[in-house]
Amino acid sequence: MTLEEELKNSTPIPPQTRAILNILFTASWLDCLMNRTLRDYGLTNPQYNILRILRGSPQGLSVLDIKSRMIDRSSNVSRLVEKLREQELVERIISNEDRRMVVVSISKKGLEMIDAIGDQMNQGDDKAIGNKMTEQELLDLSLLIDKLRL
Repeated sequence: MTLEEELKNSTPIPPQTRAILNILFTASWLDCLMNRTLRDYGLTNPQYNILRILRGSPQGLSVLDIKSRMIDRSSNVSRLVEKLREQELVERIISNEDRRMVVVSISKKGLEMIDAIGDQMNQGDDKAIGNKMTEQELLDLSLLIDKLRL
């Protein structure tokens, strides 16, 4: 379905406005899909983002480093990390050199959960995000979105 059909717009939308509206509409659509998937695991999008970040940093990261890598940087990372710790998905380690410094790392349970979520999102059925696009189209889309932000 085209953006105009989704928005029930009968008149053409200028290209620049259409591109912005399409990105906003698609971001909302993706957010809803992610929320539905993550709900089954008892996670929110920001919590999933933290697990994804920590998976890429096996040595762990400080809360400040996690926050700098978040998609939504306005999130309360300390509170989110504590909720993940309560679920035993992350571990907090206090530095011996500086007791104010806390390093957060993903636990084995967290790794297993994030792998299961990835498997569910990347399955090859009609519901998988991006399944109707070739690898080259997905790369081109990413490059164009990057270019938009420059």
